[in-house]
Formats: sequence, structure tokens, C-alpha cells
Amino acid sequence: MKQIPSTKFPEIAYIPGESIWIDNLIPDNKIQVYLSVSEKITQNEIDIDHVSHALDHMDELVNKARAHLRDIIQNTKDPSYKLLHDFFDFHRLEMDDESLKVMFGMEQPRTISELEMVNLLMLKSLGSSLGEGWLGREFEKELKKQIFIMDFTFDPEYTDQLIVVYLDANYNILTISHES
Repeated sequence: MKQIPSTKFPEIAYIPGESIWIDNLIPDNKIQVYLSVSEKITQNEIDIDHVSHALDHMDELVNKARAHLRDIIQNTKDPSYKLLHDFFDFHRLEMDDESLKVMFGMEQPRTISELEMVNLLMLKSLGSSLGEGWLGREFEKELKKQIFIMDFTFDPEYTDQLIVVYLDANYNILTISHES
């Protein structure tokens, strides 16, 4: 049994070669935040050090991801614009008013801008794995490399829709996806 060398989460223990799954990483958070680390990552101390760094800098990674999403939603020519726009439109146009009022904390939720919606996205999970099977064909060089996966959502009591942000081991954003 080993400990992840995190200063913010020093209690996370793991067995090399076995995956890590934690249901409630931040107990006082508004929503449950999950941590998932694949068994292939736990076999390599350098990869575990990257996980530790990501945990210790989680707020910065969340802010970086949100800044990236803000950039996308302000640029209609960005290849991910439609995906993100459709994600926001689903929530604004398809959900009932009462759910939206609670989720967004406002009386006129249908008037919320997409930029404001980015700021309301909450981290639901942080994961680390090898890139195999996660990223698609255009990321062939990342297939055998460590990646990070950050799932963002609004209140999960009202929606199961996710915006997923994929980062490389240096925390450079690779791509995003919309999942449920």
C-alpha cells in the first residue's frame, strides 16, 4: 500500500497495479466529486506524481478548463463551438423552469448567457488513465500516454449531461466532449 504524495489529499492510499476510485473526494462540496485513476497509472510513480500534482492544483485546472470553455463559446469558428452551444441549449431550452431556477440560482434562468453558464459548471470527477480509447483518432500519439479527464456538470440532481475536458500529462487541453 502506498500513499499519493498529495499535500491536499494525503490520505489517498493505493496499491500499485490496482485502480483508485473515490466516491466523495471533497466531502463539503456542493456535489460529490469522484476520483478515478486507472490501474495502468498506479503502476508508474511518475504518473502518480502527476495525479498528485493535479489533485494539489485542482482549482487551477478547473479555472483553466473554464477559461478554455469560455474561449470556445465566444468563437463560432472553433470546432467545439457547436458541441458546447448544443450542451447549453439543451439545458436552457429542454429543461423545465423550476429545475433551471434551482440549478442556476436565478428567477429568469432562460436569460442566462452561455458565458455565465460556463461559470456555473461544477467539477464532477477527475480521472487519469492512458489515452487509449478516450480521445479519438486524431490523438494517436496520446494513445499510450497519461491523460486527465475532467467531467463538468450543473446540479446532478437535475441533469446527467456532462462536458468532459481532456488534458495531457502537462495539463494542456486536448479536446472536449459532451456525454451523459
